[in-house]
Amino acid sequence: MDEALLAVEMTIVQPPFVLDFASAYLDEAAPEFPEDVMEEWLASKKEEFGSNWARAAGVLAALRRLGIHMTDVHPGNIKFGDD
Repeated sequence: MDEALLAVEMTIVQPPFVLDFASAYLDEAAPEFPEDVMEEWLASKKEEFGSNWARAAGVLAALRRLGIHMTDVHPGNIKFGDD
């Protein structure tokens, strides 16, 4: 990272990885959504991740404990080495 230019160098990564370019909330409260929206979101994430949903949910929980809240969650930005 170049502090003077406020630039971050990016490279190509290989799984496993967690990526987020714009929708993570750091050190602030997670955004709140209506319960029905969250239920629909959860159902869609379970479908998208399939058998890896429990692992992805574990990653999200670990990030939340660190004060990081991801809202753009999909298999393209949380990838495991064996998928």
